[in-house]
Amino acid sequence: DFSLTGNTLTLTLENGGTQDVDLSGYVSTDDQNLTLSGNTLGIEDGNTVDLTPYLDNTDDQNLTGATLTGTTLQIDIENGSSANVDLSALVGTDDQGLSLSGNTLTLEDGGSVDLTPYLDNTDD
Repeated sequence: DFSLTGNTLTLTLENGGTQDVDLSGYVSTDDQNLTLSGNTLGIEDGNTVDLTPYLDNTDDQNLTGATLTGTTLQIDIENGSSANVDLSALVGTDDQGLSLSGNTLTLEDGGSVDLTPYLDNTDD
């Protein structure tokens, strides 16, 4: 049988006898914090890497316009092709009809509110 309590591994033999093994010497204290200073990525107690070669700021892909036709959104990109986004999945069928009975306003398919506290019958 093997069991681990904290950093101590206990080995128990089938016909008796146990042996404890202290594993605390194998516990790592290497926290490896990362830092970013400008374009340099560093690791605590380690080396650094200059990320400048990975920066490509030559892509000026500005959005030049957006047009909504029905449920299709067209996004126009400078020096690039337009992109279309189908928004039809966002169109709901929730009709949410309202009805008023006395002073109670009711929302179809659930929910109502008593409007009595909002009545002001003090106007002469």
